[in-house]
Amino acid sequence: MQDAIVWGPLIIKYEWIAIALSALTAYIAMKNWGKNQIDVSKPIMEDISNALFWAFLIWKFSVILFNPVSVLNNPYYLLYFTGGERGIWLAAIVVLYFLYIQSKRRAISFWLYAAVMAVGLFTYPFVYSLFLLLFNHPLQSRLYDLSQLVLSIVLLIWMYRKKESVGNPLDINQLILWYSMGQIFSGFLKGYSVAVFLGLSNEQLFFLAITLICLFFQNLSKESSLQES
Repeated sequence: MQDAIVWGPLIIKYEWIAIALSALTAYIAMKNWGKNQIDVSKPIMEDISNALFWAFLIWKFSVILFNPVSVLNNPYYLLYFTGGERGIWLAAIVVLYFLYIQSKRRAISFWLYAAVMAVGLFTYPFVYSLFLLLFNHPLQSRLYDLSQLVLSIVLLIWMYRKKESVGNPLDINQLILWYSMGQIFSGFLKGYSVAVFLGLSNEQLFFLAITLICLFFQNLSKESSLQES
């Protein structure tokens, strides 16, 4: 997405429009998900809305932390650049910590927050990938976008089929497991990934670690169930 709308001195990239519409759709999906849980849906969405607002600010302005020299040399750098992938991870850490604290304060299971957030996190790439596939990207980029689209659809369908129970730790663990495995596979379709170890990029190694952690907890829960029985 290289094109942009030029409005006087203001430049609006089409990518920003795609991000905004994807985020809006994800928010609507999260709001609709919690409708059947009247007692907790309102406070959960309030907390998630606040968290997403701060996440956007962190992602946008973390460029000051990661590239202070460019910002000091040209303050307009803030208008057109973000914290990038590192800013996303920083925002994600802050969001998870904030929601965990809020779940304790409100006496609402953190896993309910996680389920609602998962709906948004899967809806966003689903919509965003649709936008990307409309443009003439290289074949490998299209394959990666398609893999993200398919992965999001499969996980969303799984969540909606298990809507009544997906707010428990075991189902969230299963969800994270399949998502991580899907991201490892999708990483091979990225044309710009740099192999670091065993042919895997840093991102794939991260998701491999998450996969192994999820498998560990899954096996641990099975052993606990067998002992209880």
